[in-house]
Amino acid sequence: MLTQMDDRLALDGDDVWLLPEHELQLQSLDALAHNKRYVVAQSMVQQSRFNLGLLILFILSIFVVNAFFIVVILMSKALRSSSKHILILSVAFGDLIQGLLILPLITDLGMKGSTVTECSTFHVARLFADFLIPSITTLGVLVLNIDYILRLTCNLYSEGGSRACILGSLFVGPWLVSILLLVPIYIVSLRKISPYNTGNMCQIITEGVYARTLLTMSYILYGCILLVVTLSVAVMYLIKREYLGLDVCGERVHAPFDICLASFVNILFYTPIFLFALLTTEGYLGCAADSECRTLEGVYTFALWLMLTKSWILPMAWIFGTDTRAGIRQAIPFC
Repeated sequence: MLTQMDDRLALDGDDVWLLPEHELQLQSLDALAHNKRYVVAQSMVQQSRFNLGLLILFILSIFVVNAFFIVVILMSKALRSSSKHILILSVAFGDLIQGLLILPLITDLGMKGSTVTECSTFHVARLFADFLIPSITTLGVLVLNIDYILRLTCNLYSEGGSRACILGSLFVGPWLVSILLLVPIYIVSLRKISPYNTGNMCQIITEGVYARTLLTMSYILYGCILLVVTLSVAVMYLIKREYLGLDVCGERVHAPFDICLASFVNILFYTPIFLFALLTTEGYLGCAADSECRTLEGVYTFALWLMLTKSWILPMAWIFGTDTRAGIRQAIPFC
């Protein structure tokens, strides 16, 4: 992970900086590995140099899968009128930003080699890749569970004006909460160290307490809530399916298999990378011996790609919804 680079990004503590080649030659690569703190965007920059073909394949997969469901929902009148599928659009747009904007930006940084003028570009990519996209998509899946609960229990959700207001709040809520909460914390957390800002080095520190706050508020807290709410949705369906045929909107109640599957995929694919990041911001170095460091680095690389995989695997969960399959057949007759 930390070899075969020219000008590259390296981590020590919670510091993120650009190191020129001659300074990296003076440092022990083993020492860098022992002191590494994990930052998703920085690791993606490295992976873009070593696994460019795989990263491009992931970008295309994210685009194709999410664009397919967006087009199908917009083409199908039945799906456009469904609150669940309107909220699916919110999640799909978040993953699409990851695939069409953030990953290509990170790939470009990796291919050109980072310079002092690209520090701001890197931190924009880090803000989205590490915090905003996980927060938006996790909250998006969470509101899908909330929507299911409301359709079973809340009569206000059946009335035109109140339903539109609640649905609009659920749609924009993940975006507004993520942006208004995380962006100010991230900006405040960045502190430049001016004595080291020379023509060939740009050093920016993310304070440990802010890093832990960002990790907690971008996924860890929402992931725990999502797990509890998903289990509640499954139990609620099992209890009510015997005597409840229609929801408050007059639609047939379907098993929330696709929503629960998407929730568990989100949790399964995001949790490993955030545990790595949280442990290392707490001062845990992760390894003592070189072999242990290499093993840990391999596990972390797997968790990183698992996180990227989520953006094109999770949308496939919607196929398990009977209403979604019916909408696909309506929008695309030959399917």
